Amino acid sequence: MLARAKFEGGDQSETSQCYVTPNALILIAALSLTVVAHPAQAEVMSAAEIAEQIVDKDLVARRMGARVHLRYDVSGTVTIRAPFFSGTGSWERDGDRLCMTVRGGPNPGTSCHNFENLGGGRFRNSDGMVLQLNN
Repeated sequence: MLARAKFEGGDQSETSQCYVTPNALILIAALSLTVVAHPAQAEVMSAAEIAEQIVDKDLVARRMGARVHLRYDVSGTVTIRAPFFSGTGSWERDGDRLCMTVRGGPNPGTSCHNFENLGGGRFRNSDGMVLQLNN
């Protein structure tokens, strides 16, 4: 079954017609919904925003299905608690990034992350992990 669509050009006297299949209409509708439903890209937080909204706050995230507690203390210490690992390390600022060094655990070493504010006390780091303020 074909749907018939008639298009008329602005001030032109010509009329053109095209036929659209139901599958094409479904595809067009799906693409329209995808564009509408896709959230806007969040901006990378500045060092001042990170200091105000993330540092010295209790954060919770999910990693490999487990709940992970994370805290960047003002002193430069980072504390991580999870069912599979608990430990401490250090962190420092590198421009608009936090660089964390952890000894031991599943991912020892240094990693640096930018953060995006997702709103509602939620933040996404540059690895895609979403952290939530733990109030």
